[in-house]
Order: sequence, then structure tokens, then C-alpha cells
Amino acid sequence: MKIKFSKKFTTFLIVVTCILLVLIIKILTAGSRGDLSQIQSGRVKGNPQTPVKIVEFIDFQCPSCAHGSKILKKFMAENPMTIQLELKYYPLNMHRHAFLSAYYAECAAHQGRFWSFEDLLIERQDQWSKLYDAKPYFDILAKDVGLNSGQLNACLKDPKVESIILAEREEGKKLGVQSTPTYFIIELPSNKQNSKILSKSFRVEKEKLNNGEMMVGVSLLQEKLNTFKQ
Repeated sequence: MKIKFSKKFTTFLIVVTCILLVLIIKILTAGSRGDLSQIQSGRVKGNPQTPVKIVEFIDFQCPSCAHGSKILKKFMAENPMTIQLELKYYPLNMHRHAFLSAYYAECAAHQGRFWSFEDLLIERQDQWSKLYDAKPYFDILAKDVGLNSGQLNACLKDPKVESIILAEREEGKKLGVQSTPTYFIIELPSNKQNSKILSKSFRVEKEKLNNGEMMVGVSLLQEKLNTFKQ
């Protein structure tokens, strides 16, 4: 009986150990790379029940993008139940730090700090955009918003981050985006059925974007926002 019990106990220990190892690996992986579904939702803010969705293709070094971001932030603060906003990356080759800033922003999203980091990128754009090497400045911003430096460094080396940025830029090109900021205003019927569907996820599919109203530049955005004021 003792021998049988010992074997069972040993088997139990092996199973428990394996389970613990799997859990540890998952935790470590999530810490450095994050869950993609959570990351994507981390770049969405606003009322999930609203029938008005705005998808913006943004270049963080673009001065007009910064102006548009400030307008949207002010509008959403004054009209909190009106729109929902999603940002998608569209770094322009003409801007030296466009891709690197998107890289840092995506890594901030991995840690649930996307909007905090985006706010600082926009507010201090005139400071870092003039630098030859903006990486040390971005490291300061990352510290200011409380990013874990170890996770950040691991994320910056992750090729999946580059793939996300390039994929969204390619998505923009297919939708006709040529410059930034470009907005897609999607107005859907406000009924209970659509509200339930929209509240589940705000990953806007290409078909829905194509049905939205495409706007290039801040002036057109401002005019459209005026029609949504509460």
C-alpha cells in the first residue's frame, strides 16, 4: 500500500508542477507581450453604447494630428456620451520619429497605459519632434506614465509590435488613406440590438470602415463634431 500511495503522490506532484510551470510561462508571456485583444481595446475610449464611432489613422509626429487629438479630447470631455474613438497607426516616412513613437505607444498599450502615453506624446510633440534621437525622451515619457522598464524593453524588441504597426498602416492604405490625420466617421442606428453588438467589441472591420464617412484633416473633423454636440 505504501508503494502505491508513493507512486500516486509522485504522479500528483508531477501534474501539479506541470500546471504551475504552464501558469508561470503564461504570466511571464503576458507581462512582456500582452494579450492582443486587450491591447486593441486599449486603443479605444469613449462610450461603448454610442452609435457614433470615429476611427483615426494617426502619425504621432504629425502637427495636424496633435491638433486633432486635442480637439477630440476636449470634445469627449464635454460630451462624454457622444462618441467612441479608436486610434490606428499610420506612421509617415517623412517623419523621423513617427515609427518609433508608434512603437512606444503600442508597448504602452501592452501595459494598459496607451492613452496616458498618447496624451504626453501629443502635449510634448514640439519638444521631441525636433530631436535627432527621440528614444531617450520617449524613455522619460514611459517613466512618467509608470511603465515597467523591463517589460518595455522586452516589448521594444518584439517583432510582433512592428507587425501590428505595419498591418494597420497597410489597412489604411487599402482604405484610401494617404495622409494624416484621416478619420472614418461611422454612424449606426441607435437601437438596442446594435448597442449589444457594438458593446461586445469595437474592432471595426474593413467593411464597416468602408461604409463610414472618410475625412482628411482637422477642419472637416471639427465641422462634423459640431453636429454631434449634446
